[in-house]
Amino acid sequence: MQNENRLPRSLQLNLDYTSPDFVLDKNLTAAADMFSLGLLCVALYNSPHRSPLECHASLSTCKRNFSTAGGTPSQTNNYLSSRPIPKDLASNVLPRLLTRRPAGRMTAREFQQSDYFDNILVSTIRFLDSFPAKTANEKQAFLRGLIKVLPSFPKSVMEKKVLPALLEELKDKELLSLILHNVFKIVELLPAGKKAFNKQVRPSLKEIFVTNAKQGAEKDPTRDAGLMIILEQLSVVANNCSGAEFKDGEHYAIVCFTVKALISLFRYPADNICSSRVAYAYACGCRTEEPVNNTIGSGFQHHKERTVPRYCDNFQQNQQSSDQS
Repeated sequence: MQNENRLPRSLQLNLDYTSPDFVLDKNLTAAADMFSLGLLCVALYNSPHRSPLECHASLSTCKRNFSTAGGTPSQTNNYLSSRPIPKDLASNVLPRLLTRRPAGRMTAREFQQSDYFDNILVSTIRFLDSFPAKTANEKQAFLRGLIKVLPSFPKSVMEKKVLPALLEELKDKELLSLILHNVFKIVELLPAGKKAFNKQVRPSLKEIFVTNAKQGAEKDPTRDAGLMIILEQLSVVANNCSGAEFKDGEHYAIVCFTVKALISLFRYPADNICSSRVAYAYACGCRTEEPVNNTIGSGFQHHKERTVPRYCDNFQQNQQSSDQS
């Protein structure tokens, strides 16, 4: 129970998170860990994040806290938290974790099955954790509903948990378009969307649509569906990279590849339209500023006023011809 100065702090007993049955009764069981878990739950809602039982490594202070009613976290003192604690946690969980009697504490399984975890956000995280084991229909239904739930997630959870999990599943081509819908939605919702896009999303898009793209390969409907999502979300791409980054980086290659694929999809003759001009004009049209493209030639206004309308006119004429035939 005493601190051993020869050991590093990480190996010392942290009295701030120690149960009374261990400190007072010297009884160490799994129930003692559940008491410590309750203290950790309170610390997560406390501001700053610290245990409601601060002992400063003093065993006498720790024993004194457990010996006085006001020194022990309970519902009457808001568990010694400086901030409000969610009702389900405060009413149904913490009373069965921070109880003096070890026999009255809930088990780890009961904790996981408590009402506190009975919400859509926790269910979503659990589904993501078991995503590879789900059936194709379950995955598709989940991804269709996920985009409606995303705004409710904490931003840090979206960036560090949900986004990496979705990008990992991009290898499943059947889910490509559904996943990309959610990926672009996350980038829009994140305050640091530009950072997430460039560090996480862009490398994945490059790998799928540029690095692993096979020239002359047969048409792939799943890939084409993913390309359509990218074309629809060019405003997100443009808003999260500068003009120079767009033209010199993988974004430009991806967009050019997208437009070329769409031209092929719509059965356009290749010489009817310059796909790179359309790609750049489309992307520039999504941006608030007016970039100038010296490499392609006539600049933004030329592409916006001439190339894009010509693309739209050709598309409309092609559609009318198809309908007549």
